[in-house]
Amino acid sequence: MNDALDRRPIEDLQLSMKALGSLKRTQIQTIGDLMNYTEEDLKILDPQSGEEVIQALQQRLGLTLPENDLQ
Repeated sequence: MNDALDRRPIEDLQLSMKALGSLKRTQIQTIGDLMNYTEEDLKILDPQSGEEVIQALQQRLGLTLPENDLQ
């Protein structure tokens, strides 16, 4: 993954405390960590927070996660 994303904290996504806590409990600390997951993974962890994270990635950074592991 991109070195800059590997260092960029997930706090840069300006997420709600609930979504941020959900990611931190899963040991996701950076945008680079987050890019190792799929949309489906995030929605399984917490559907509402997953959707918030997916939208924040797209709107703030122009990034998208794969929808599922089969892609």
